[in-house]
Amino acid sequence: MTDQMGADQPAMGLQGRGGMLLRAMLAQNVGTGCAFGGLGVSVLALQDRFQSSLGMATMGLSLTVFSMTALGPVTAGLISRCGLRSVMSVGVVTSLLGYVALAYASTMPLALAACALLIGPGAALFAALPPAVLASGWYPDERGKVMGIAYLPLFVTFIPLLGVSIIQRYGLTAFYLSISAIHLLLLPLMLGVKDPPAECREEQGIVETPAQGSGPFLILGSALFWLIVLGDGILNGTAIAGSAHMLPIVEGYGVSVETGAILLSVSGASSIVGSLLAGYACDRLGSAKTLALAAMGFALAWLLIAATGWLPVLTLSAFLIGLCGAAVFPPVSALVVEVFGIDALPKVLGLVGVMTLPFTFMMAPATGWLHDLSGGYGSAFAALIATCLVAAATFLGMSRHLVRKAAEDADLASAALSTAKPG
Repeated sequence: MTDQMGADQPAMGLQGRGGMLLRAMLAQNVGTGCAFGGLGVSVLALQDRFQSSLGMATMGLSLTVFSMTALGPVTAGLISRCGLRSVMSVGVVTSLLGYVALAYASTMPLALAACALLIGPGAALFAALPPAVLASGWYPDERGKVMGIAYLPLFVTFIPLLGVSIIQRYGLTAFYLSISAIHLLLLPLMLGVKDPPAECREEQGIVETPAQGSGPFLILGSALFWLIVLGDGILNGTAIAGSAHMLPIVEGYGVSVETGAILLSVSGASSIVGSLLAGYACDRLGSAKTLALAAMGFALAWLLIAATGWLPVLTLSAFLIGLCGAAVFPPVSALVVEVFGIDALPKVLGLVGVMTLPFTFMMAPATGWLHDLSGGYGSAFAALIATCLVAAATFLGMSRHLVRKAAEDADLASAALSTAKPG
């Protein structure tokens, strides 16, 4: 009977594969939504609590993302040894404890330690890679569609609005404890996670041997790999900077914190659109060109924010930041497959995640430090716009290279066929 489970598993019900997809989506939303939405909307309150610099206050989100990314390769190994249910359940508990520690932290170093040592590692274990493994494992024949569903950024849309309301009425401690409660509600669902059956894993290719010629040294020796690292690092770092600094920026323009929270929610809502459009754009334009457009969208957003504090323009900028931020991971994955092949995807993405850590870790606090040093965001805006243009140029160059290489390969194949024909 158990051998019949797998691709024939009923799609509906909490214990069927539909239930596994629901668990993947909720895990991803709780982990990343609470991190980006919760830590982003509480930057000013955290700064006020500890009387710290803006650069230091934004370090919480950066440290969380840093540890989430750094633990990606470790998470993959733990999943293969311990199974998804154990790894994801431990992750939820770890992150829950992190938000409790953050709620009662008495100093900024303790608050940052909670982000780096508990919240980030916990989220890595249940909200980063595991939802992809769970969703695509149960739907090997519909991997693209279910990945889009599992990674729909829903919670990041409403958590900023909820957070501002709770912080203003009940305080920062109550807000972080509310996030802990959300994790507690998720825990029973994680305890019901089931690993994909063997036949699904075989269909998905999980049990296959690694592709030949895709070892770490060969990947690291590729110039295209380092160009992907540069562009992806800039775009992800820019997205994190946008989440961390949106409230301080709009407050500097005299906009209320409540309105700033609405802008964060606009950014979250547009990220849903971005995640849905990214795949379509990849098919129509190519992955590298899609990433170049995302980079130019980021540059335009920061240019508009730098130009004026008029609310409609700030709203458009928040929309662009969310739209472009969600349009990074799917094209990067497609670009990696295009350059290195499908079998090398997990290995290359893991290496990209590690190599982009300087960008994801430093861009948000560096933006805050530039603000603190210059007394305003002018120099930070200039730096963000310039780096986004560098990413756009990088991906446009890659796009031209890949098109030219594909044409050359087609010519070689045509020539080979011509010479192979008799007489």
